[in-house]
Amino acid sequence: MSLRIIPRLQASDAPRLAPLIAAYSGALLASQPGAPDEAYAAKLIAEPMVGIAGAELDGALVGFALYYDLPEAISGRRAGQLDDLFVDAACRGKGVAQALVACLVEEGAARDWVHLRWMVPEANPAAALYDRIAERAPWRNYVIRIDRSVAW
Repeated sequence: MSLRIIPRLQASDAPRLAPLIAAYSGALLASQPGAPDEAYAAKLIAEPMVGIAGAELDGALVGFALYYDLPEAISGRRAGQLDDLFVDAACRGKGVAQALVACLVEEGAARDWVHLRWMVPEANPAAALYDRIAERAPWRNYVIRIDRSVAW
């Protein structure tokens, strides 16, 4: 097994990213994955405010981490916000998610982030990993759904 982390996906990676986005959406919405949308994947990769790290196992893209570099008002510095982390179900338990998070920690050190933060649903299958590699934050997360047609 050869694991390789790509710190920032490029436009040429969109065809490989699209099926992962479809699978991630299907998993969160508890539905069948939609058709891979390469145009959307390319648009997401090109978004200047977003970074997307990718994980390859034996040359196949099997995971991604979508993150932001944000101002952090309390410290007056910057912070990383991990927004989406997904690993193909067949590749879980092989260190892919942990390697993606480690890549973002390295990115954060290079950018002088004060911390990397992320939120996960209560019933997240990766919670045991997160409890091993990170500290639980001392705050709650809330959401106001603006578009109620998105069921999650």
